[in-house]
Amino acid sequence: MTKSAKILLAIIIFIGMSAALIHISFAGTVGNTATVEDPKGAGVFSLKKTRNFAIKTGADMEFVLDRDIKASAAADSEITSAQWYMGKISCVLFNRVEPYVKFGMAHMKVKWNEDGKNVKVESNNGFAWSLGGKVLVWDFERPNLRLVADGFYRVAELDMQKGSQDGAIVEMDRGGSAFFMREWQISLIAATDIDVSTMSSGSDFLGVTRIVPYAGVKYSDISGRLRTIWTSGNYNNPGQIRSDRKFGLVAGCDFVGPNSVSLNLEGRFIDETAITAGLQVLL
Repeated sequence: MTKSAKILLAIIIFIGMSAALIHISFAGTVGNTATVEDPKGAGVFSLKKTRNFAIKTGADMEFVLDRDIKASAAADSEITSAQWYMGKISCVLFNRVEPYVKFGMAHMKVKWNEDGKNVKVESNNGFAWSLGGKVLVWDFERPNLRLVADGFYRVAELDMQKGSQDGAIVEMDRGGSAFFMREWQISLIAATDIDVSTMSSGSDFLGVTRIVPYAGVKYSDISGRLRTIWTSGNYNNPGQIRSDRKFGLVAGCDFVGPNSVSLNLEGRFIDETAITAGLQVLL
């Protein structure tokens, strides 16, 4: 299989995998890639890559099963589903620092209990952006282990499109109903590197020659305000929203090849239950 065919097949598989996950998904991707220097290679478009500088682009699709939140004027609050579809561009400096920016869209479902009523609302697909960076903290030769820190800040501004009270659909004033949310997260992970190029002929699939499993801890905090106005003139306002639990665990794996492309799968637990599928390309 040629290099171009492998890249195209990797993208098709990534899109298919993401589509299969789309219905189960709030959280930020830590890996994709776990380490600063991956993926390796000359670059898909053969752009100049020096020892001290490289450009990468990619995509993250994040899906959350649940995340408990606290609302100042409501009880039993929860983000029951959230999806983030983000394009990413980054630059790698000296193989140690990787600042990045992401742009894309987000979609969320939220529920809470207010004045004895169970309220559920759903947003449209709204604009989202993020700024962050990754730093190689330490590279151990023996054992083969790298410590990597990652941090970001992101924002989503969403219009609410539909909702219900105690299971009954209620018409919503879409012009006055909105959800503004911001999140910041810091994490520290440990990653190792497994060479699979000589294990079996199957390891040549898509050019994957290395697997990079990683795990670590993270601190994540969200805040925002949600306003829901019904066409009847009534409204529901759960007040200021914050994270219920802030510390969590992360574990994932990068599948890296020599052809400047890597795929990523990641899970996040305790403070949330979340899955990410990602693709990274060295330009």
